[in-house]
Amino acid sequence: MSAESGAVPPPDRARRFAIAGMGATGVGVFVALVRSLAASDRAAGAEIHVFETKERLGAGVAYSTPHDCHLLNMRASTMSVHADDPGHFVRWLTAHEDGAHTLADTDYVPRRLFAAYLQEFFEEALVQARQHGTKVITHKSVVSDCREDSRGIHLIAGLDHFVFDYAFLCLGDLPSTEYLEFTKVPTYVHSMWHGAGLEGIDPDATVGILGTSLTAVDALLQLRGSGHRGAITCFSRRRSLPKVQGPRVRHTLRHVTEENLRLLTEDFTRALEFTEVAALFQRELEDGLGLAIDWSRVLAEPSAAFTATLAKDIELAENGQTLWYSILDATSEVVPQVWRAMSAEARAAFIHNHLSIWSMFRHCMPLDNARRLLVMATEGAFEVASGLTSVAYDEERELFRIEASPAGAEAAAYEVDHLVNATGTGFALDRSDSSLIQNMLMRGDISPHPLGGIDVDFDTMRVVRRGGSLSERALYVGPLTRGVHFYTNSFETNLANAHCAVAAVVTRLGSA
Repeated sequence: MSAESGAVPPPDRARRFAIAGMGATGVGVFVALVRSLAASDRAAGAEIHVFETKERLGAGVAYSTPHDCHLLNMRASTMSVHADDPGHFVRWLTAHEDGAHTLADTDYVPRRLFAAYLQEFFEEALVQARQHGTKVITHKSVVSDCREDSRGIHLIAGLDHFVFDYAFLCLGDLPSTEYLEFTKVPTYVHSMWHGAGLEGIDPDATVGILGTSLTAVDALLQLRGSGHRGAITCFSRRRSLPKVQGPRVRHTLRHVTEENLRLLTEDFTRALEFTEVAALFQRELEDGLGLAIDWSRVLAEPSAAFTATLAKDIELAENGQTLWYSILDATSEVVPQVWRAMSAEARAAFIHNHLSIWSMFRHCMPLDNARRLLVMATEGAFEVASGLTSVAYDEERELFRIEASPAGAEAAAYEVDHLVNATGTGFALDRSDSSLIQNMLMRGDISPHPLGGIDVDFDTMRVVRRGGSLSERALYVGPLTRGVHFYTNSFETNLANAHCAVAAVVTRLGSA
């Protein structure tokens, strides 16, 4: 499509929208947009262009894995795309049971099933769009640039140039921006979700995994499932493996509430310091658990052997002694507001000093995965080394040398044949491999958030330009807004932000 054919007509005509990236967040934006246009009587004649290279819309990085060992890290009963109908995904699973497992509403099901659910969610909205006269055009191409002027917002995708009224940028989880110096080494896997991933690793090779998060758990289970026999070591700077989820107990918040935030911040006119936020969560936990919390112990470096810790965590989960997880889980909706209320110094201190421990407790693994890992650990199939200090590649010997100095233990050096990066989403924009981000960053059409990722307006998701002004037409939704919303590795947070972004655009249309 040429620039002329994509030119923006006068303001009184139907509108044209673009969604770049159709993973889970992009699908959420699409569905919200279709429904909002229909509800506002602006659907007839409108156009929605979606840009995605994958055949399956809705899968993205998070849910595109075909391996059944890669489970949702949240129970099926919490993963509905309809906030007002929490049982929707469970009912969908019951109707679409493929015989691979017995379904219960607490199941942690394979992620491929959630991808199929999202695709059906998209297709239902596609039918609704057509019924209301909205044209939907799919482009199997990557958006490489996005800029705006008085005519509209211009997108470059492949050799094509499009002009729209609004563009929703939903790039999803971008590859890590750490350890890029190894990307040309054949035995280095920068992302297990891109390219050949783990498939090219020899079954007898020694493997190092950088990170001990849920992505590392995914890597361990996939290697196990493929029959890997070589020794595996997971390396972390501080934390050990994620904690284990037990039974979900409904918890009603008493302290970490929006009402209390308003009181503490004097109706959001002053910022909270880290000690105030820590005290708020401490009261919530102590009230719910009925016992005192010793933060020094919670935040301490792990001292017990990881196998013993994992076994203990499994025992606690099996015995229903993980009420703390239900309490933390209940804070999900209010956490973005807590984050917004914190001072810049408090947020920076949390990211640098406490994020890894928070993630260990907040982003827990399913009990089934924990049991599988315990079998592997007991068999000596893998180990965990904390205190990661350096990673280097020996070209002459064609292996990686990794050094770690665990607290209270002697420094140790490890040598591995293959190295897997499991450090998660890359938040350093200047090191991102996305041409869209690089082009917009170079012109100042987006600006990096001080805590990593893209800076956006909290309420509308409009991107913040260099200098602090807000874009009129470009909105960003997804994991890269972590610095603004914090809890953006959560499907529910990104879905809520998708609705906010669409509402902001439709409201602007109404006032035009």
